[in-house]
Amino acid sequence: MTDPTTISTPFAHCDHVAHHLFTVQPDIPLLDALVHASVYLNCAEALAHQAPVATRPEHSGSLHWASQQMLSTGRALVLASSRFARRAGRR
Repeated sequence: MTDPTTISTPFAHCDHVAHHLFTVQPDIPLLDALVHASVYLNCAEALAHQAPVATRPEHSGSLHWASQQMLSTGRALVLASSRFARRAGRR
């Protein structure tokens, strides 16, 4: 039996074309994907807490946007990992 890995999972849908900007690559070991997801989610949380108290108001929007991007990436990594489990369960 092979070690579980991610499956291809596109994310960050583009507004003007029917494509996604990024994709979690297939065959990444699940542990690596989940560790990266944890890092992205922790960073997103930190940015979300900093946004309301940004010393320069114009930075608040950028911090919110960066937090949303990190949440999207973390979510995609978790989905790419969990889809393997669902796929493996059907066998």
